[in-house]
Amino acid sequence: MLPEPRLARQIVETLGQSGTPLSKGVSYYNAGNESLLNAIDTHYLGAYLADGGAVFKLVVGDYGAGKSHFLYCVRDRAWQRNFAVSKVDLSPKESPYDDQRRVYAAVASALIWHELGGIAEDEQGLGRFLEGTLRRLVAPHGLDLADEGAEDLPEVRALLHTVATTPIDSLSYDKAIQGYLTALLRGQTRRLEALERWLHGEEVSPEDMRDLRTIGVTEKINKNNAFKMLRSLCQAVRALGYTGLALLFDEGDRMLSIGGKAEKTATDNLREVIDRCREDLPGALFMYAVPPDFLNTVVPKYPALQQRVQAANYFSRSNPFSPQIDLEHLDVPDEELLEQIGYRLLPIFELAYGGKLDQALQTANIHALSAAARAAYLAISHRRLFVKTLITEWYRQKEEGEVALTPEVASALIRGQSDALNLLADAQQSPY
Repeated sequence: MLPEPRLARQIVETLGQSGTPLSKGVSYYNAGNESLLNAIDTHYLGAYLADGGAVFKLVVGDYGAGKSHFLYCVRDRAWQRNFAVSKVDLSPKESPYDDQRRVYAAVASALIWHELGGIAEDEQGLGRFLEGTLRRLVAPHGLDLADEGAEDLPEVRALLHTVATTPIDSLSYDKAIQGYLTALLRGQTRRLEALERWLHGEEVSPEDMRDLRTIGVTEKINKNNAFKMLRSLCQAVRALGYTGLALLFDEGDRMLSIGGKAEKTATDNLREVIDRCREDLPGALFMYAVPPDFLNTVVPKYPALQQRVQAANYFSRSNPFSPQIDLEHLDVPDEELLEQIGYRLLPIFELAYGGKLDQALQTANIHALSAAARAAYLAISHRRLFVKTLITEWYRQKEEGEVALTPEVASALIRGQSDALNLLADAQQSPY
């Protein structure tokens, strides 16, 4: 199965530029992690979490080893199980864990509205998520949200009743969710804007609060009540008809660079999120992607955190209880993994540019670049180097003619792309 041509072009362009995956379409060239994804799906998404449990998992992989790719795969599985998903990506100098309010705000602002099977672009933010949830009930009747009769639709009345009667820890949060849905149906633009700021954990003005108090929103979200608000979000998501909430933090690389007091505060808050996830966040899957250096240099300084993330064995189909998912322990050896990825990318590349490459010749080139990448031992993961080099070389050969790569040429190409990625990482202020 192949993506449509526009998506194929986006996949190839993104991989060719940086070797990192596009947020969409990873399933078309995914390889080597099916047993891990199936274990997460059957043990957690389809069972324990659906029953209101919660779990924390640490995804461990070197720079370029596929952490973002894996989180995208988990995201897609979660959507198939009717989970809401928040995927948090932050700049290299930021970590929300030095302030509990920022943890909540990061989750709320990164919550994704996604139409399963739809072609529309995904949108982010709790406000957009609530709007999409409501619109999905109203649109089949040929109505817009603020149209007369939309509020009286049986499906809408049932949703509003469920939200109003489901126990939610924070009364203010409960009223804010109800108020936002009602304001959508009544076209109350100013109140919507105030409620969106409040629900996203942003600063709200005294004027905003005067209006919000009239509908029962009396608290502000701050570092003292942020975890209660995160729990309330999890409860609200389930009240809205979703199975649970997947919290995917792709920002562990940043934790290596904060240091000092901020590092201690951040690790304390991360430990608390882990504890809360196990006990207080119904239906929540919390995944935190980190490089091995985080486990080797940061975690040992904080015994309380170390106790929660250390593991004698890695997560697997036969050991789903381990907190660590190691991306160096996949279903197939690295040689086979890279080659499988290459074989799956080739028809996507051809679709993207509307042409055909010589299958036998490019199969040999895949083998040559795979061997060169695995033998390189450079600072960037050989997986990322392989993908970027392969796409770049295919394009060159498409334009200049196809040739078989010798081992020497393949090694030179890998080194050249390593230099390019290091320059890109420096420009992005990567800790590497």
